[in-house]
This record gives sequence, C-alpha cells and structure tokens, in this order.
Amino acid sequence: MKTSARHAPAKLSRCSDRRGVLSTWMIWIMLAAGVIVGCLFNIIWLSSLRNHAQNCATSAAIAAGHSYLSDDMLRSYQQPFEYDGRVARCKQAAITISNQYRGHSLPAITEQQVEVEWPATQGAVSDPAMLVPSRINVLYDGNSREFQVPLFFSGLTGLGSSRLGVRCGVTLEHAPAAFRPGRNHGIPMLPFAICDDILSTQAGQSTTMSGYWTANIESGKGQDNFSWNSETHQFESGPDGLPEVTVTVYSTTSIGSADAFIPMSFSTSQASTSIPDWIKNGLTFDDLKSLGRDEVSFPGSMPTASITAQNLSACTQALQKKVGEACLVCLCSQSATNGNLTSINLKRPVAARVVQVTNSLSGSAKVVLQPCILTTSTAITSRDPQVAANRYVYSVRPCY
Repeated sequence: MKTSARHAPAKLSRCSDRRGVLSTWMIWIMLAAGVIVGCLFNIIWLSSLRNHAQNCATSAAIAAGHSYLSDDMLRSYQQPFEYDGRVARCKQAAITISNQYRGHSLPAITEQQVEVEWPATQGAVSDPAMLVPSRINVLYDGNSREFQVPLFFSGLTGLGSSRLGVRCGVTLEHAPAAFRPGRNHGIPMLPFAICDDILSTQAGQSTTMSGYWTANIESGKGQDNFSWNSETHQFESGPDGLPEVTVTVYSTTSIGSADAFIPMSFSTSQASTSIPDWIKNGLTFDDLKSLGRDEVSFPGSMPTASITAQNLSACTQALQKKVGEACLVCLCSQSATNGNLTSINLKRPVAARVVQVTNSLSGSAKVVLQPCILTTSTAITSRDPQVAANRYVYSVRPCY
C-alpha cells in the first residue's frame, strides 16, 4: 500500500503533462483551422468581388467604346478639341455605366481609371476617321484606399486588405474582311449595292464611270441638306458636314446608270418578291446557307436580282421604314456585256442611313443616303495590313 501511494503522484503528474500537451496542440489546431477558414472565406469573398468588378469593368469598357464612335468622325474638317471631346465622352460613359452596376461593394471609378491607348504608329493622320484608339481600358485597380478590399479575420491571417487588381479593355476593330450572320440575328445589310467603278461594254463600245459614292461622299461633292439628330433619332433640315448621295432603284435594267441602287439576291428564292423582306431583316443565316455560303467576303461576289414595276411599291415602302436606321451598303464594280448582268463584284462595305425615299414618275424610286458609323458584331475583322481600314464599320470587342 505504501508503494502504491508513492507512485500515485507520478502518475498524476504524467496525466497532467499529457493534458497540457493536448491542450497546447488543440489550441494550435484551432488557430490553424481558424487561419485556414479565414483564408478560404477571404478567397471566396475576393473571388466574388473581383468577378463582379470584372463584369462591371467589361460593361463600362464596352460602353466607352461605343460612345467614342459617332457619325461626326466622318466629317472632313475637325478641330483638336473634337477629338478631346470624344475621349471625354467615352470616359463619362464608362463612369456612368460603372455607377449603375457597381452597387455598394465596389468603389466609384474616375477618369483616371479609364485609359485610352493609341497606336504606336498613330502619327499625323489626314483622315479624321482613322484617328481611332487601339484600346480603351477600364481599371478597378490602384494604390489608393478605395481600391483596397478589407479582409476578414485580419488578426488571424495577418492580411488586412488586398488590391482588386481588375481591368478590362475593348478594341475598336475597323478592318472588316467579311460578315457572318448568327443563327438568331442577321447582317444589317441592305440588298442593294452602289457601283463605285463601272465598266460597261455595249456594241463594242466601252464606257467607264467611276467613283459615284467616292465622288459624292468621300470627296465631299454631294449636297448637304440634312442633319441627323442622335438624341431624337430623326433627320432635320440643314447641313451637318456629312454630304448625302442620291441613288435610284430602277424597275428596269440599271446597267450603265452611275446612280443605280443595284438589287442583290440574298438567296435562291424568288428575289423580286423577297427583296422587301431582305430590306427588313437583312442578310440571314438561312439566306446565305441557300447560296452555299456562311459569310459575305470582301472582295467577293453576289448575284443580282431584279425589281419589277409591280414590286417597286413594296420595296419603296420597306425602304421608307428603314429611315434613320444605320445599315451596311456594298460598294461594287460591275462588268456587263450586251446588257446582261448576273453578278457584281463586291469591293468594300460602307454604312449609311436612309434619309428619305420618293417615287419617280419614270417607274423608279429615289433614295437619299447619308453616311454614318455602324457597329456590328457580325463583322469578321482582319489584322492583315493589306486589308484597308474602314471609315464606317466597327466592332467593339472585349479583351482581357
């Protein structure tokens, strides 16, 4: 009994030591678990916040790209403050969209967070429409406290905050080599073309007429009687620096007429009755599929159509409903022999709004067009330097 009594304190001491070691390990395990849970919680929180910031920056950058593009880029004579005005306009658009979508979890951006980058080879540009940013960025990033995200469990993790570090940009691509419709949306193209270079051969005589669009629009010789009000989406009387061109839809052959608005066939269906639908819906996926194609390329070719006197009224009414809407118009060259024209050679696309449509006593319709800027996701742009930049057609594409 005395021996057992002597060993009892030693056993109690060893049990106490074990309990102390276990308690210490439990404390460390709990601390480690707390750090792990805190880090995971912060990672999830940061990931969610950065995903929200990425979506917000993308929307703001797209808005900035679209706001930079406007019809005034096509005017021949511009002052430096007009370029500055476009930059200010696109930055304000980014800030406005950001404020609408950021909520209370993201900081407000300022003009310093909207960057406009220019091509390294920008230099002096004679054509004002070619003074186009290579990229517009929206940044949810910076060293200021507003762009530091406070973290949870900073006492455990040792991290009090983290930078958002989010940015998104858009490129303003304007070298379209082709157009490809989607299954649910068509190419906003009118089924008409304007010959910018005509070669007609009849009775052994060759007649060349060139540059109808170029002479009236790009050379500035066309009349300037109308101005487009982007706020009311209506045309008003008076010049705006963008000359108009008047083309004619003939119910007879248009060969040899410089002002001809030549009908094109978008499918193998009855073209004369389908043209009003093509005016309304543009060039659709099913239309191109019937032609055995999936895109319209430049340069390329397109079959022609004909408008009868009976169908001219329906085409005129369809064109009148397009007044004010930006549409693609093809410039082409044609080679006709003995009055036969079955296809035209597409040269390049331009964009225009229908100003007005009037019937003529000669069984034709006069269509007044004004050039404009058109942005479309159906454009397939090229980076080949041999593909010329386009003054009229743009695609605003996000890049990260």
